[in-house]
Amino acid sequence: MLVHPSRQPMDWCALELQAVYFSGKSMANEFKMLAEKESEALQFPARHRRPDWRSSGPKRLLPQLQTKVPIIRTRGKKMAVVIDEAFFGSLVGLDRERHLSNAEIAWFVVGYDAKPGGWKLFPREVVFTKLDASVKSLTGGVPLSKERFEEQLRVKLGMSAPSHPLAGGKQR
Repeated sequence: MLVHPSRQPMDWCALELQAVYFSGKSMANEFKMLAEKESEALQFPARHRRPDWRSSGPKRLLPQLQTKVPIIRTRGKKMAVVIDEAFFGSLVGLDRERHLSNAEIAWFVVGYDAKPGGWKLFPREVVFTKLDASVKSLTGGVPLSKERFEEQLRVKLGMSAPSHPLAGGKQR
C-alpha cells in the first residue's frame, strides 16, 4: 500500500511489485558469481537460466490482480503495478486507457541503466488499463502449432522424427 503521510481523509492506493521468475539451475550459482566478481556490465547467468514469463504473469501476477482490483475498485481506488520493461514487453496486445479516471490499473514500467557504481532503476512509462484488458494481455499469446510442439518434445526426449508413410519409411 502507498499512503500519503498527511492527507485527511486518508489517501492511498494498492501497489503490486512483480519480478520475473527464472527457470533453470539454482540461483545460488548467480549469487556466488556476483559475490566473487564485481563488474560494470550485466553478467551472463552462471548456469542455464531463462526468464519464465508464464510463471511470472498468468500464474503469479494475474491471481493477485483478479483478487485485489475488484475490492480496491469498490473503494474508488486504483491498483498500481510495478514491473520492468522486459516483463511489460512480454504482455500481449495490452489495450490502454487514455485517462487515469477510466482505468483500474496503472502500470509503472521501469528499466535498468548503467551508472557509475552499478545499475540503477529508472521509470520508463506509465500505462493505464482496465482489469479485463490486463487479464487478456497476461494470458494471451500465440500457441505453437501441434507439429512444432511435438518436434520440440521429440528433441527434448531424444527421439527421432517419425518417418512419413508416403516417404517410403516404415510405418509404426
